Amino acid sequence: MRLITRPSLSGVTCATFITLMENIEQVIIVNPHDIEDRSVEVKKGDVIANLPYHPAVDMWFDNHNRAEEAPEAMPNIKGKRGVSSSTARLVYEYYNSPLLKKFGELLTATDKVSTATLSLDEVINPEEWVLLSFTLDPFMGLANFHGFANTIIAALKNGQTIQQILEMPDVKGRVNRYKLDAEDFREELSRITRLQDNVIISDYRVGEVMATGNRFVGSSLHPEGNVEVVITHDSKNNQTRVRMGKSIFTRTCIMHLGHLAAEFGGGGLDGAAGFSTPNQGADEKIELLVDRLRGK
Repeated sequence: MRLITRPSLSGVTCATFITLMENIEQVIIVNPHDIEDRSVEVKKGDVIANLPYHPAVDMWFDNHNRAEEAPEAMPNIKGKRGVSSSTARLVYEYYNSPLLKKFGELLTATDKVSTATLSLDEVINPEEWVLLSFTLDPFMGLANFHGFANTIIAALKNGQTIQQILEMPDVKGRVNRYKLDAEDFREELSRITRLQDNVIISDYRVGEVMATGNRFVGSSLHPEGNVEVVITHDSKNNQTRVRMGKSIFTRTCIMHLGHLAAEFGGGGLDGAAGFSTPNQGADEKIELLVDRLRGK
């Protein structure tokens, strides 16, 4: 039996719980689009956590509204789905095991990060679990998330504290890189970010951002905005990639971003979504997108 999850604090927490409760031979770390576009092989009997549904799985854990939009999975698939503070919380509730009781601090931190219940100071000066979550985020652009995430999972299962984990060589290297780049990243990002009414727009096509940082810095530059649009060039497929996310500082956006992205050929959740489009005509689509988001 294999477990497939994502590189995030919730992903590694899910993996920690599930590998303690099930006979898992391998933990595979992928991103949601790898499941959606079938670029990763999913085998009969696999477990998926914190990722979209795949018809081959026997067990599926997921929170957010996408779990409610896959009714075909409900009758026969083991696991637990539904709106929750984190997928890890659903895993914890599903097993309801004394073996998992010792992970209370980890679960609370995972809920906090998954709901992005973060202050402006925690985004700019992250510590402990929040800092660890940023080192797991693919947005940072650092490689080898499969090996790195599995290292964290092993440490959590061995009962290491957050302070001990942050001192592990692999983790400490990423933390040092993050701290070294933090000020430069904020400065570089500010040059390509603007506020249009309530919409925060970060266009990576107009200026190269060399430093690494966390995904909430763009919103922190304009905390009065309520939704962010991040535009990047997908050189692999020669397309423009558009990612949307509701601001964690001003939570007033009423637009369902997943439904909006679907109108442009993409998809996602209420609070985060995206799509890809050919470079030709991309600016017109982005302008239309921003217009739909203004005032929402």
